[in-house]
Amino acid sequence: MRQRIVLRWTPYNLAHIVRHGVRQNEAEDVADAPSLIERSYGGRYLLIGATRAGRMVSVVVEPEGAGVYLVITARTASRK
Repeated sequence: MRQRIVLRWTPYNLAHIVRHGVRQNEAEDVADAPSLIERSYGGRYLLIGATRAGRMVSVVVEPEGAGVYLVITARTASRK
């Protein structure tokens, strides 16, 4: 069974994802049910999944321990 992903938010990362056109609840939707989880650079992970509205979003997170992940960035998922 996959461990639940809890996202940690800061004023900076909230403002950062808004600049990419992603809302906090959309990133939370992806973390709740990611379609894909890939290891990324520097120990980070890439989560890709659909929001409740069906929009595909990618979220980059960094593990902090005990299932908590710091949000690094989020944006509309590309077709790559």
